[in-house]
Amino acid sequence: MPIKELNCQEYSKNLAQQAMGYVPAEFSEEIKNYIAKKVYEFCVITGDYLLKQYKEQFTDEQAVVIIQFIGEWTFHKSVDVIRADIDPKYRDQILQQVAFAALKGALHAYTEKFEEIKIAEFIEYNVTKAYEESINQLVKANVIKQEKVKEILSHSNLEKMAKESTVQQVSAAEEDEKTLKYATIAMFLKKMPKEKAEKILAKMNEPERTQIMSCLQINDLEKKLDASVINNYIKDLKRNIASHSKPGVNDLVKSFKKLQSKYGEEEIIELTIFERAKIQNFLSDCLFNDNLKAIKIELSPYILKILYNYLKTKLVMQN
Repeated sequence: MPIKELNCQEYSKNLAQQAMGYVPAEFSEEIKNYIAKKVYEFCVITGDYLLKQYKEQFTDEQAVVIIQFIGEWTFHKSVDVIRADIDPKYRDQILQQVAFAALKGALHAYTEKFEEIKIAEFIEYNVTKAYEESINQLVKANVIKQEKVKEILSHSNLEKMAKESTVQQVSAAEEDEKTLKYATIAMFLKKMPKEKAEKILAKMNEPERTQIMSCLQINDLEKKLDASVINNYIKDLKRNIASHSKPGVNDLVKSFKKLQSKYGEEEIIELTIFERAKIQNFLSDCLFNDNLKAIKIELSPYILKILYNYLKTKLVMQN
């Protein structure tokens, strides 16, 4: 199927707007606008090129993914060159080389029909190589001192965001689990005789007791909570009664499939658009591979559990 419905200007604008939300808070408005502008420019150039040269070879879906790759790498390397304090007049040429390397890698990967999980790795390899070469070119031109190269290359916004995202997801997942736990306990206590409920509360520590008491004060608690979410929490609680047990990978993969079935892959992809390559590779493989046994797992089961809880919570809130 050829490219038919791609609106590269509109899609590029959407990616640039999303990028604005991920620009480091310490950057000035001028820098934020510069990064968004670069993301938009290189995405539009990519889209136009695909429509002119590869319209019959690629589908709309493939074209969108390629544009997204260029947008993501333009964003990450824009942040890197700014954090590395590289002279502004050389930023554009570095980003041009990065975007070209990303596009060249994507075109080769899709033309040669690479496995989905290998595409992102191949593009990342090409981008990293092109970025290092562009820095070394500036060293040869006496723009950058040799002793600064290691420091410059140490900046990786991709890795920084991946670490921050993991921490945020852990925190969000823990808070969601606690809230559901307290609400579920409160629902059970409401159905018990008062004396029995009070004995159970007395055995709990003060912070837990306070949270559960707050839930008990909520009128029509059952109606205010998503029954399916509560039921899933109870099932998870029964399956993982040992708090430190290792999450089952096969069960987690099936859980991601259920999220896809209920909410669709587009919303999941949109929520993870700036996630690290391994997470995107797993989700791509999980969402578009019907053979569960063939899905490659490169992430820890604990990370997958965190990712699942994060996506489940976000999707429930949005729908």
